[in-house]
Amino acid sequence: MINLTRIVYLVLTLIISTTSYCIEDGDSEIFVEKTHLDELLDRSLDKYRKTYPDITFLILKGGDQFVGDMVTLGIALGFEPKSLDYEHPPELREDLMLASANRILTMLQYTMPSAALFKAGEPLGWQENVCVLTINPQVVAKDSIVATESLLGLSHEFVRRIPGDMRISSNDYLNYVIDHEVYHCLQSLYIGPQPMSMKELWGDYWHHHNELGADSYALGMHIKRMGKVTPFIMNVHRIRGTALSTADPNHLTCKAVEKLLEIPAREITDLSEKEIFNLAVDIKNKLTMSYEEYLQFMASVVEAMKVLGVNAELSEEVLGAIGDIEADPGRIQALIDRTRQCLTELGG
Repeated sequence: MINLTRIVYLVLTLIISTTSYCIEDGDSEIFVEKTHLDELLDRSLDKYRKTYPDITFLILKGGDQFVGDMVTLGIALGFEPKSLDYEHPPELREDLMLASANRILTMLQYTMPSAALFKAGEPLGWQENVCVLTINPQVVAKDSIVATESLLGLSHEFVRRIPGDMRISSNDYLNYVIDHEVYHCLQSLYIGPQPMSMKELWGDYWHHHNELGADSYALGMHIKRMGKVTPFIMNVHRIRGTALSTADPNHLTCKAVEKLLEIPAREITDLSEKEIFNLAVDIKNKLTMSYEEYLQFMASVVEAMKVLGVNAELSEEVLGAIGDIEADPGRIQALIDRTRQCLTELGG
């Protein structure tokens, strides 16, 4: 049985063993004034709570307050919680919960956006479906340079060279992050968890397709919010096209963005939030490869990154899975051309 006490014990153990972070004692209460980004986050989550009353949306911001966030998480999940993101046998529920808590702790320490869905045990006045979001607005979207750097993943110096009209705006990016992460919770609840498999790259396979859906949803919500296709969408499309330059092929979601752009903006604007979610799932399903096709895609990606001079630092698991698979020369060249074109357009 896993309960609040076990989760808190895990948190304290992890904190003690982490040398990069420390807690300083103080007698005065720290008061942090809300910024317009914090207020934007609050408004967005309030809308989601009204749209999906069967879900508790829990926001954790991390940074200096990551310890308190983890205690809040333990309270919210209660006794015997269950991960809804991954299919698993009952006997592995506790192991999966501990791994999930560890992942959330890491995301909070490094203030990285993430989402995880759980079924709370004996919730005290809230819904048992708990969508845990780790989003710190100031860290991911302080200004256009920070927002662009957060999504692009390249150096600060490179981002500063990007023309202003090709950077992504702070408010637009924060809304994108919120919608993108919420999609992952919605998918786990309404479509289902990642199925079990013994295939080596099964997690990466699902991650890639989930990102196709998440970007389709987040950008569809942007079109609905703005009433049109804006430069923000084209800039996100361009940045996603550089994914190989940061050895991140699972975020190469350009095809999903292009599928979305085939739909007239006025049609998307007329859709409800739930209909946009269904649209995103439909786009993801249309672009879903078989597992064997994904391995061939990854073999081509590895060869393309070699030509681009990207050090992928691939694990033995990845190398073993694609070792005997022949890469597609046409796909390799297409991947190289897209990456170079997008980087050139961004000014580098």
